[in-house]
Amino acid sequence: MITLYDFWRGLDKDQRIKFCETAKISYGYMESHLIHGRKKPSMETVQKMVDASNKQLTHESIFDFFLNKSSVA
Repeated sequence: MITLYDFWRGLDKDQRIKFCETAKISYGYMESHLIHGRKKPSMETVQKMVDASNKQLTHESIFDFFLNKSSVA
């Protein structure tokens, strides 16, 4: 199961921009907050990320990513 961080790092800059546009998430917010687990997305944003990833990300992988980040801190 691919993590949000690994998915994001596997994209080139143009793909990241396209992903953010499709998911309606600002590039800066994604880069500085979400992929580092500093902020937790809404359920609506999680759905948009799953859809924008062409199903490479799953709800489960995103939930695990953010739940594991909060339990480590």
